[in-house]
Amino acid sequence: FIQMPTSSLVFAVIRSVTLSVDPAADVERGANLTLTCAVDAAHSGGVMPAYQYSFFKDYEKRELARPQPTDNVGRVVYSIPSARAIHSGKYQCKVVIDGQNWSTQAEAAANGFLERAGLQAPVLTVDKTAVREGETVSITCRADGEMGKLTFSIKDGSDEVHRKETDSGHMQEIIPLRSARTASLTCSYFLAIGTKTLHFSSPLTYLPPVSFVPELDITPSVTVHPQTGVIEGDTVNITCSVNPHYQDLSSLSLNLMKGPKILDMKNATYSKCVLASDSGEYECSAELDGVRKSAYKLLFSQPTVTVTPTDVFEGQDFTVHCRSLDFASERIRRDDVKYSILRNEDNVTLGRFDGTYRAMAGTKTNGNYTCSAQVRTIVKRSTSVSFEAKVLVSRPVITVDERVVLGRPFNIYCYSENGSLPINYTLIWKRTVLNHSILTHTRQQAQFTATVHSEADVHSLACGAQNYDRKQPLMSSTLKASVTGELTVMFHPAFLTVVPTPEDIVEGHDIYLICSIMRGTPPFTIKWYRQDDRGLLYTNTVSTNSSSHTLVGVHNENSGTYYCDVQNYGSDRALSNKVSFTGKAGCGTFCPLTVPFFWLLYLFPSLPTFSFLGFTEKPASPKSDDSVISHP
Repeated sequence: FIQMPTSSLVFAVIRSVTLSVDPAADVERGANLTLTCAVDAAHSGGVMPAYQYSFFKDYEKRELARPQPTDNVGRVVYSIPSARAIHSGKYQCKVVIDGQNWSTQAEAAANGFLERAGLQAPVLTVDKTAVREGETVSITCRADGEMGKLTFSIKDGSDEVHRKETDSGHMQEIIPLRSARTASLTCSYFLAIGTKTLHFSSPLTYLPPVSFVPELDITPSVTVHPQTGVIEGDTVNITCSVNPHYQDLSSLSLNLMKGPKILDMKNATYSKCVLASDSGEYECSAELDGVRKSAYKLLFSQPTVTVTPTDVFEGQDFTVHCRSLDFASERIRRDDVKYSILRNEDNVTLGRFDGTYRAMAGTKTNGNYTCSAQVRTIVKRSTSVSFEAKVLVSRPVITVDERVVLGRPFNIYCYSENGSLPINYTLIWKRTVLNHSILTHTRQQAQFTATVHSEADVHSLACGAQNYDRKQPLMSSTLKASVTGELTVMFHPAFLTVVPTPEDIVEGHDIYLICSIMRGTPPFTIKWYRQDDRGLLYTNTVSTNSSSHTLVGVHNENSGTYYCDVQNYGSDRALSNKVSFTGKAGCGTFCPLTVPFFWLLYLFPSLPTFSFLGFTEKPASPKSDDSVISHP
C-alpha cells in the first residue's frame, strides 16, 4: 500500500473510490497495463488527512507491489509492464483515510487478453532426425515468454505420453518410439488463473525423414527338427533365430516359452525327447531396446475322445470314438496305431483296437471315458470325458397339505422320484393346463396354489411331468384329498339355545346350553363362554352339527350371559348369539320343570320311538367359470 504523508485530521468522509484500467479493452500481449485508483473524499479543517492505498488481485489478501504516488493525493497508479496472460484477473483497490476504509474492483482483462491469442504458442523441438524402432527421442517444449506455473502435456497421436508442471517456461522429456510408423507429436500447455484455465496447443507432425520410425527387424523364426510328423519318443530340437544383423548384439534377448514356462536353451536351441505332455504351442520371443516380437510353432497333439450323440437317455445306443488328429502318416501306418478306450480306468475294448466303443446307455455305462493310442512302445493318453445317461422322468405324484378347504387357496405339490433335470411340471384340471413350473435342482417339488369350490373339482386335478424332448407329459393320478366345507358366514353361523327357556330356569336344576351349527362340514370344535367371566367353560369336538354343555344345579351366581363359538378346518372363529338368564328361587321339595318335547328328543336320542337327526346343507354349486382358480 502507499500512505500519503499529512498531518493528523480529526474527521473525514469517503464519498467513493474508483479503479480504472488502461487500456480498457483488447489488451494485447506485451502491452503496458495501468491501473488507476482514485478517491473522492471530504475532510474537516485545513489539514490534509492521511491516505493509505492498497492493491490486490483476485481477492487474495496478499498485497501487490507498491503503487506509484502522483501529484494528486486522491489518486495513485499501479503499472504492469509487458502484460502476460498471468496478469489476467480482477483487481481490487482499498483506500483508508484516517481509520475509515473503502474498496472497489475492476477486471484488468478484456476479450483478447483472456483468449488464447494472449498466450505464447509453444515451440516443440526434437534431438534426432532419424529414429529406429525402440530408440528414444528427446523432446523439448517451450513457452519461455509466459509467467506463472505452466502444465505441459506431450502427446503421441491421441495418447498422452508425458505431463509435467513447471514454472521455468519449458520442459524436456525422453520418449521411446516402440513401433514402426509415422509419429505425430504435439505439445500443449495450460495456465490456471483463478477459476479459469487458459490452454494453448501447437501441433508438430513428424514428416519423413524426421518422423519415419523404421521397423526393427527382430521377428524371430522357429524351426523344429525333425520337421515332419513328430511322435512320442522322438528327440526334438527347437531353434530360435533372428536377423543375423542383430543376432550378436548383447542387448538382444531370446527366449523359448511353452505356456507360462521359459525353457532352457543352449546356443538358441532347445532339445528334448518328447512325450505326449510336450504337445502344444511353443513361442520364441526376441526383445531389443524394449521392442518384443514373437513367433509360434505347434508340436504334435494327443488323441481325443468323443461321445455321440450328445444327449443319450437310458436304453438308447451311444458310441465312443478315439482318434489322433495330427497323424505322422509318412512314418506310421494307420494300422500301426492301436486304440484302447477306458471307462473309469477299466478297458472296455479288450481285443479291439479300432478306437470305437458302442453300448446301450444305462447306469453301468456312466463314468469318465479316456482313450490311449499306442505305436510300438509309445503310448499317448487323451483327456477324460464324463458321460452320464440321462433318465426319463418317472410318473409324478400329486399331494396337498392335509386338507383342502373349499373356497380357500391351498398348495399342491408334484414330484417325480426319477428324472434328469430340468423337469417341467404342469398343473392340469379336466385336461386344461392351469400352470407350469420348471425345476433345476434335485429333490425339489413343484408347488402350485389353487382355489376350488367343489369336491368334484378337487378330484379332477392332476399334474404332468416331462424332460428333454418328450412330446407328451407323463401324468399323475388325480388328486386324492380330504375336503372340508368352509363355514358359511350367515347372520349367526352358530345358534345357542338354553333348556329350559330362560324364564323357566329355577335354582337347583340343571341347565343345558345347546350349540347348533347352521351349515358346514364336521368335525367341529365348539367352545362355551360366559361373558361376565370372559373365561372358557368347556370345549368339545364333535362330528355332528350340535353339542351341549350342562350347568349342574344352577344357583343365582350362575346368572349371566352365555355364548358359544365354532370352528372347523376351514373357518375362522364363528360366534353364536348370546343368551342371558337369571336363576330364580326354588319352589320347595317338588317343583315341576317343563321341558319342550323337542329338546327331550335332542337330549335323549335313544327314546324308543324318536331320534334326533343332525343336519347339513350342501353348498350351492359354483359357477362354471370359477370352479378352479390357479394362483401364480
